[in-house]
Amino acid sequence: MTDIITTSSELEILWYCLPKILIATICGAIVGYDREKKNKVAGLRTNILICVGSSIFTITSLLLAHYSNSDPTRILSTIVTGIGFLGGGVIMKTEDKIIGMTTAAFIWVVSAIGILCGMGATLTPIILTIGLILVSKFFERVEKYIKEKNIRKD
Repeated sequence: MTDIITTSSELEILWYCLPKILIATICGAIVGYDREKKNKVAGLRTNILICVGSSIFTITSLLLAHYSNSDPTRILSTIVTGIGFLGGGVIMKTEDKIIGMTTAAFIWVVSAIGILCGMGATLTPIILTIGLILVSKFFERVEKYIKEKNIRKD
């Protein structure tokens, strides 16, 4: 059996991968920094690794499809499954509440952004990352307002 990738094509693949991984690193860092500031469990390193890992698996899937005529959606679907498992691991039930749902949702969305990076999108993942942070901050304030209003009623 021969290798799919030769040494000469490996440099081409590296130049193909690096910009995608850089964008994924930036997107993961933006989300991770915001989560780290709030002292959340999934912070800077975790979000970078999730975004970059999803990007690398996507790149690998597309390269396999190119070099061996395989179905790229097979690896993409396993990313979603794996991220679901990872997200499920951060959800905890205490006596009176469930915590970690937002962290699990962030993990899920950051992975999707990483998939976009691996597919070659550059502007879309950055805009979605910034949008994710802005929407999260907005609804964090809305939740705080609702909770304060409910406390005043009691």
